Order: sequence, then structure tokens, then C-alpha cells
Amino acid sequence: CKDMLEKFPFSELHDWYIQNGRSSLPWRDYSFDVKTVGYRVWLAETMLQQTQVERVKSYFQNILQAFPTIEDLAACEYEDFFPYYKWLGYYSRARNMLAAAIQVRDDFDWVFPRATEQLITLKWIGPYTAEAIRAFAYNESTLSFDTNLEKIFSRYYHWNKVRKLTKDEKAQILSD
Repeated sequence: CKDMLEKFPFSELHDWYIQNGRSSLPWRDYSFDVKTVGYRVWLAETMLQQTQVERVKSYFQNILQAFPTIEDLAACEYEDFFPYYKWLGYYSRARNMLAAAIQVRDDFDWVFPRATEQLITLKWIGPYTAEAIRAFAYNESTLSFDTNLEKIFSRYYHWNKVRKLTKDEKAQILSD
């Protein structure tokens, strides 16, 4: 087991991502304004929860064609949205997506907030999705602890991909 005080080689992980990461995904287009990028990142990250990337690609494109902006999504009824979503499963997620779009309208003037504390007040947004929005929409240097990233840290520090990191260990990694 490595000492948690040993610095993780973030630059090596970043270099690997630049060479091997999925930069060509349709939601990884950052040529838009913050409002649009935030919407696209949120839409994708929400659909990607417990759903494979290849499956989400076509749904993402179809939903964006029907609801190109968060205003369009917030204005629709569940019955209008559901046909675009229905084969992704977890139908409460679809309802929560519509609720979150309305919250962004009502509480944040159509723009996903920058602060984690505000993002996690939105329906179906937890710590991972909040940090993903901050990283991709606002170019913040932050980590989104998904299962894959947690496995990387567990292997590095504990030589075991199954061992979960504690909150203190995650805090230590984030402070590096």
C-alpha cells in the first residue's frame, strides 16, 4: 500500500487521456458558450449514468435535435420528452431531467451554476455530475470521482481496484 501522502502522477494520467480519451464524443464540443456547453454536458452525463456510451450517442443527438436548448427542454411536457428517452430506462431519471431544467430556469436564469454546492441542489445531480459540469463547461481543474477513476486511485494507492476510497482519501487526492 502506497502512502497517501505520495503525490499521484496527475500529469501522466492527463497525458494518457489526451492520447486515448474519447475526445470525439458529440457532447465534448466546447465551441459553444457556457450556457450551451453546460446544457450539453449535463444532458450527456445524466444519460450516461448506468448506460453505455455507444447507446447514449444517438439518444443525445436525437434529444438535441428535438430540444436544442435548456429552454426547449424546460418548456416540454413529460409525454413530449419521453419518446426521445424511452429506451434508456430509469424513467424517473427522465422526469428528474425535466425538473432540473425547470430549476435551472427558475433558480439560475437558464445557466447551470458554477459552484458545486449550487449544482447539487438540482434534481439528479450528485457530486460526480456536478464536478463534470464544472470541469467541462467552466474548464475548472476538478475531479469527478466515477467508478473508473476510483479504481485507478485504488490500484495506485492500495494495489487493489475493488477497495473503495474513504472520504478522507478522496479529500487528500483532491487537495493535491
